[in-house]
Amino acid sequence: MQAIEFEAVARDHTLQLPDQVPEGIKLRVLVLMEDEGHKAAAEPSRQPRRKPSPALTGSVVMHDDLVAPAVPEDDWQALR
Repeated sequence: MQAIEFEAVARDHTLQLPDQVPEGIKLRVLVLMEDEGHKAAAEPSRQPRRKPSPALTGSVVMHDDLVAPAVPEDDWQALR
């Protein structure tokens, strides 16, 4: 695999490749953007994560058996 480094400016979300890149060849593209005033656009807006109240710690009790079947084995005949 060969690597070619070049600088370009994106116009309408397209880039002009150098003439030394053959037509129809498979490419792997890595895009590095400058931080010049575009930092806000590069970072996705993140909402603060919701956290449960610490007062709820230990207040949840599991009553179900998560391994047991949801339907008694006798009812499995209905599925045939």
